[in-house]
Amino acid sequence: MPTSFRELKYSVSDTSHYEKLFGKEEEVVKRKMELFRKVVEEFEKSFNPSPEEEVYCFFVPGRVEVFGKHTDYAGGHSILFAMDRGFFCVSRINDLKKIRIKEIDPTYGERVFPVSDKLEPPIGDWANYPMTVVKRVCRNFGTDLKGVDIMFGCDLPPAGGMSGSSALMIMTFYAFASPNNLFDHPVFKENIKDKNDLAMYLACIENGQSFRGLSGERGVGTFGGSEDHTIILNGRQNMLSIFQFSPIIHKADITYPDDLTFIILYSGVKAEKTGEAMYKYNLASRRARLVVEKYNEVYGTKHELMRHIIEENKGLEFEELMKKVERAASNYIERGKDLDLPGRFKQFYLEVMEYIPEAAKALTFRDYETLSEVTNKSHEASKQYLWNIVDEIEFLQKQSLKYGALAASGFGAGFGGSAYAVVEAGKEREFIEKIARAYRERFPKYAESCLFFRTYPSKGLSELFA
Repeated sequence: MPTSFRELKYSVSDTSHYEKLFGKEEEVVKRKMELFRKVVEEFEKSFNPSPEEEVYCFFVPGRVEVFGKHTDYAGGHSILFAMDRGFFCVSRINDLKKIRIKEIDPTYGERVFPVSDKLEPPIGDWANYPMTVVKRVCRNFGTDLKGVDIMFGCDLPPAGGMSGSSALMIMTFYAFASPNNLFDHPVFKENIKDKNDLAMYLACIENGQSFRGLSGERGVGTFGGSEDHTIILNGRQNMLSIFQFSPIIHKADITYPDDLTFIILYSGVKAEKTGEAMYKYNLASRRARLVVEKYNEVYGTKHELMRHIIEENKGLEFEELMKKVERAASNYIERGKDLDLPGRFKQFYLEVMEYIPEAAKALTFRDYETLSEVTNKSHEASKQYLWNIVDEIEFLQKQSLKYGALAASGFGAGFGGSAYAVVEAGKEREFIEKIARAYRERFPKYAESCLFFRTYPSKGLSELFA
């Protein structure tokens, strides 16, 4: 629902709006209010709205993947939560038939492009993400859509492994779709019935696939799943959520333990998804597809996901199942390197069938010794079989345990980005001081860009001041 710009300016300093989303910690509320006030101020400076003009305001969170490393597109599970950091945005209709989108940080500049299904999104520029969204929406719902002006601000570190790129795309979708009443479009209603459908559609915008009657084409160049979009839309305050994917099924919520705090350890190594980094990122999903392809060739099956291989072989012990996969998928060479397809399957099996169930039980019953053990196993399997843990993340994980963290792991796609550490509530400040000092001494190259902060499970995407 829209609000008038006059009402928005009046309400922007009302702390109750922020407390509903982020809790009542004074420092957090103040930081969020200052960020959104800046978005509103820059929106007014750049687009000069009239006092009675209708505007739309959203908060779109990042996400923390507690467990579920590269499992979603293979039909696995994840334990996730939406963060209390992300994107604030304001949008309104313009009469230009164009998208004008701008970040409050002037280093990113403004991007202007037509409302069209003929756009050519530039790979390597942040405009790739909003342009891909607008192009796909026009392709699926027609080009008779109005242009919008969008101003946004973000407190996620760039390319930090917290799904900032997916959050940016989701933000663009809502900022474009809401003023255009897209949710009432008959084609939308026919194909998208609930938030899980919408999460899957948004994931398909990103990876380029079709969704039901909504045809796709090239996305942003990554071939991932719907984990990020699902938790960004469905996150619950003070809850860790368990989802299965392909299809999306909400399995359970775990109350966030109030005696723990998650600390995000952003390495400063940007987890970019361009060039060679794009190849490495997509290789994890391609290896998963190759496992299924080779298994089908040898055994005459028609599986689509690695999960289906597990389901077919429910009666087999893990060692026997691994022998079947090894017979089918060993010695696949690409670029002169063995892609270790059995290892890719092993990581998936262990994460989904052992680590996630054990972690869910440990979190529920506050068995932190088991949580520590299984988190470390998950991290090590990611390093050994996904090849996505860089030296900086490995250092952060190991040092976190040395400095008293109950559990620690790299998370997200990998190849840079962040780790998380789980520490006892009340010990956050001391822990952050120690890990920050050690990391900056070991990796002075990232002394300025690294970032360490607390985070808590937040609500998913929220409309503000409506």
